[in-house]
Amino acid sequence: MDTGSSIALLLRSDDPPSPEDCNLAEILDFFGIPWTALTVSEANGDKVASLTASHPQFSILTSARSLAETLQRCKAGTFPAWLAAAASVFVYDFQPGDPCRALLRQITGDPEADIRGIDAWPITVSVTDAFPDMCGPMSALQIQLQRGAADTALVIQAGGGLQSIAAAPEGHLFAGFSHSGVRFFADASLTMVDIRERAATYFDVKKRFAGAVPIVMYLKWSFRDICWTASETNACLIIDDPPLRPRYGFLEFGELLHLANKQTFATTIAFIPWNWQRTNRDTVAAFRKNSEKLSVCVHGCDHTRGEFAARSAELLDRKLKTAKCRMQSLLNKTALDHENVMVFPQGAFSPEAASALKRNGFVAAVNTEVAPADDTSNETTLADLWSVAIVRYGGFSIFTRRYIHHGIENFAFDGLLGKPCFIAGHHDIFRGHGSALAEFLRQLASLRWKLCWRTLGDAVCRSYSIKAGGGTSKIRMFSEQLRIENKEAMTRRIQVMKEEPQVASLKTVTVNQEIVAHEYMDGCLRLTVDIPPGRTADIRCVYHEQPDAFPDSESVSYRLGVAARRYLSELRDNYGSSDLFRFRL
Repeated sequence: MDTGSSIALLLRSDDPPSPEDCNLAEILDFFGIPWTALTVSEANGDKVASLTASHPQFSILTSARSLAETLQRCKAGTFPAWLAAAASVFVYDFQPGDPCRALLRQITGDPEADIRGIDAWPITVSVTDAFPDMCGPMSALQIQLQRGAADTALVIQAGGGLQSIAAAPEGHLFAGFSHSGVRFFADASLTMVDIRERAATYFDVKKRFAGAVPIVMYLKWSFRDICWTASETNACLIIDDPPLRPRYGFLEFGELLHLANKQTFATTIAFIPWNWQRTNRDTVAAFRKNSEKLSVCVHGCDHTRGEFAARSAELLDRKLKTAKCRMQSLLNKTALDHENVMVFPQGAFSPEAASALKRNGFVAAVNTEVAPADDTSNETTLADLWSVAIVRYGGFSIFTRRYIHHGIENFAFDGLLGKPCFIAGHHDIFRGHGSALAEFLRQLASLRWKLCWRTLGDAVCRSYSIKAGGGTSKIRMFSEQLRIENKEAMTRRIQVMKEEPQVASLKTVTVNQEIVAHEYMDGCLRLTVDIPPGRTADIRCVYHEQPDAFPDSESVSYRLGVAARRYLSELRDNYGSSDLFRFRL
């Protein structure tokens, strides 16, 4: 356990830990927050002092029932000294009934405080704009929750420094207040999400607000000096499929560049390698001239259905070799380089595809789907979705991205978690000259965060988690390339850690192209780097490639099928979606 830093005390009953106790502990571990359990008997036996002696401050997290049991011995209107010594107390699981209702009235000082069930759906939750340090990018949002997204609401009269953090018509879903010298935060959630739970699709706060949003807000605020966090939110708009020609469907590259200059954003085209010969000189020149705003990455190989959902390592290696050869040919022909990031066609991938990308020099993948196409191989958890990137498959990072229709609240929650802001789209995102996109970008710009627009390759290399500690910062590396600047006036030391389950495939680790020493411990690659003032450290993991894999040599019928698919797709996108073309390509 870390000493010399804040600590969380998990107050629980004397019985074995409940599922909610375990779920809360997992969330604390996820954020790197040190914690220790405190039973009701230990609290009443004055053990708090010994548990917190080596920590400058502590906060308490508890269910309402456990706190009620602890306070039974206290005189009315008073709290024990150890509770008053806490920096704050987070209370959740206010079950309907007299014990929890009595506790709510005791800690608020409101004799009419009550617990109310939520029956009407949907409900609109208002997040305060008066507590940006806690709410971050979710400040001032109005979120329409679907049935089951919240359990109950707390009815508390104004007074006692009451601060509503998230409120619904039925009452407060999350609120802060002070009473008798103790600062409380009351969360109406009855349960905590189990971040070990398998996830087949993206996390949606409109469906799972309770047990997720309040606890994340609280932990990121209460333990802001010690939990894993992000120094900035990297952002990129990713448009799938277009060849590099002046117009594709609703997308006109001249109009895109004008909008990017006006609203200051960056775009990466997920480019199908098959199209490498089908480019326009002026369009390519615009990309080269505006390389900080426009770039291309790799979008499959032929863009056939499920081509990277294959389980054969040999087949995947051949596909990737072909894709790389085509992208190299694009460079040779046009002098336009690409970013070594994969966007899977149709979002379909297999666990083996992640390992194949690592062997073939890709630094990361970015995807809308969060689980492999074959459900039986899905190991993605909610913790993976909350992380900067999914590293479940071969230790290779798959960054998640969202469509605009996922809602601003989900982009904001991702930002609160420390994830990058990657927007997915196709040509039709520019319908109406991109008016809906422009409005969404204005919403993003209005959020309380440090949003940094970059092309996709640069964005993934600068997306990492950081934890400050004395003179050395701890860094969690995700993509196979990490880029960190030192903007300070003195040398900065960082300790880099990267999950690496396939250490045998690791060839070298380099810093600014020089091979450096590293160690491997507890499943993680570790190294220490000193960055001089005003300099940048470019850290790369280089892996052994598959020696006997060669580019694909497909049959004539296959090549004709791919060509037909691509031309029909372009016909559909360029000339509308009449009944003739309403099929999936």
